[in-house]
Amino acid sequence: MKLKIKKSVFILTTLLLMCNLFYTCSDSDSVEEEIIENPDPDDPDDPEEPTIDPNKIVTINTGSVVGQLYNFWSTRPMVNQTRFNSANFRNSIEPIKDYVKSYNMVRVLGGRTDNLNNFYKGVDGSGNIITDFSLLLRDMRGFMQTGFKPRIVLDNVPWDMSLPKVVDTYGNSKPPNDYDLWRQYINAFLQTLINEFGMDEVKTWRFRVATEPNYTPNHWRGTKDDYLKHYDITVDEVLKVIPDAIIGPGNMLTEGSATYNTELIDHCATGTNYATGATGTKMDFFCLSYYEKIDQNTVNLPGIVQSYRSKLNSYSQFRDIPFDIQEFGMLRDENGVRGVSLTDATELGASWYATIADMAFQYKITEIYDWGQEIEASDLPQGRRNVTKMFQMMEDGNRVEAIDNLSGYTGVIPVIKGDIIYLLVYNHNPSRSSSSKRIVYPKVEGGLIAGGTKWKMNEWTVDKTHGIMMHELYKDVRAAGVGEKTNGRIYGNRPSDRFEDGWKTVLSTNLTKYESLAELPQTITDSIIEKKESSVILEVNLEPHSVKLIELIPQ
Repeated sequence: MKLKIKKSVFILTTLLLMCNLFYTCSDSDSVEEEIIENPDPDDPDDPEEPTIDPNKIVTINTGSVVGQLYNFWSTRPMVNQTRFNSANFRNSIEPIKDYVKSYNMVRVLGGRTDNLNNFYKGVDGSGNIITDFSLLLRDMRGFMQTGFKPRIVLDNVPWDMSLPKVVDTYGNSKPPNDYDLWRQYINAFLQTLINEFGMDEVKTWRFRVATEPNYTPNHWRGTKDDYLKHYDITVDEVLKVIPDAIIGPGNMLTEGSATYNTELIDHCATGTNYATGATGTKMDFFCLSYYEKIDQNTVNLPGIVQSYRSKLNSYSQFRDIPFDIQEFGMLRDENGVRGVSLTDATELGASWYATIADMAFQYKITEIYDWGQEIEASDLPQGRRNVTKMFQMMEDGNRVEAIDNLSGYTGVIPVIKGDIIYLLVYNHNPSRSSSSKRIVYPKVEGGLIAGGTKWKMNEWTVDKTHGIMMHELYKDVRAAGVGEKTNGRIYGNRPSDRFEDGWKTVLSTNLTKYESLAELPQTITDSIIEKKESSVILEVNLEPHSVKLIELIPQ
């Protein structure tokens, strides 16, 4: 009898233990793995608090606003405005209206290697210039049908104003021989636009004087002082026609071949104006070019931009003017090859873009002009385009304080938009072959977190296996036996840099598959989390080149 009782007790105890194990496992499985639970220190049955490396924690104070998540991505450069005359071209750019709002049109005034925009026709017997702007109006009417906002670059001087003719990389880079003729030409150009579109419209357009004027001789064959004179005179003439015009100098080259840099800011602040004799020159915005080179294995923006930011800040009249990057991209691949592509279309380009955006907010860079975020011969998004989609979700929200000791190019951009918390978490490695994964622990506290207890979490991811189609395209093109240019740029936004013409057939044949792969994927949906004590700590696992957007919605 005693034996039977002991056996029953043993069986009962075993069943209870199994049930306890079952419920423990069930509870554990129900908790999202990205959430670190805070144990109760007064409960001896609670497990010990997990140890987190403090150098991996990012403390986010949702109650401390540091700025706005403003739109920096919506202007696209355009080298040839004549394309807007084509209805087919206008229709082809309809899909980009989701994120592109303005076009910055370069080399509109002539002096081009293709001899387009030849509006200057010489001088009559009285010394007055002869012009024919009919083709300009044709193109601009087409442009205005798109609904985009135009920005005009007053750069190359017409060939016949700078004789003898010298053809440089981008056409005529010489200043005019006679500034009276140049003034007449600028005046006639602006009056033509005003007569067609009205003063109220044209005065809202931006005008930039030249392109990379410190890039000699490719964009400017004159000296630094020649450009300062050219800028002053051009601004003076523009203001005679449009007194409150929005105008600024050309985007400064930031490569080692630049012949000068911040001296332009000094001239506009304290120099003697070549046109008026007064001190200083109107400058409504300032801008740079910035191109990364993957083969240099770094991110050069901080070292490049800091001196310009400091110089602008040193003058009260320029401290808060727009500070833009008006040419932008990844100029070379890891093999030092340039090609026609101006960016990397994979997860490397995506994580780099998030890194640059974080730095842009730090240095108060207002806009970054973008050559395009789609794959050649398609509307397929590059990895960067998916990161822009993340920024669009956060747009106009308030950036809040984030404090960390993270090393390398890893970080969090936290934003509050209404009562929703967004965390854009990124990990970038300049080398494509890097295997450096990271774990980051955003610790979200204060403000909205203090007022809520339960949150719904969503997550979107861009990395090698999420939101990227280029690797699959390369695999399919190679499998199809298409010729590969082994000395061509790899993984640029233009596959034609790397492959012979047959790649387009592969693209169109498998388009549905690529569209699915390129779509920004949601990797967590409606996971319910609860605040423990006074914060929420998330564990975010990041691939070597990755960007995640986490959304926390109060419940």
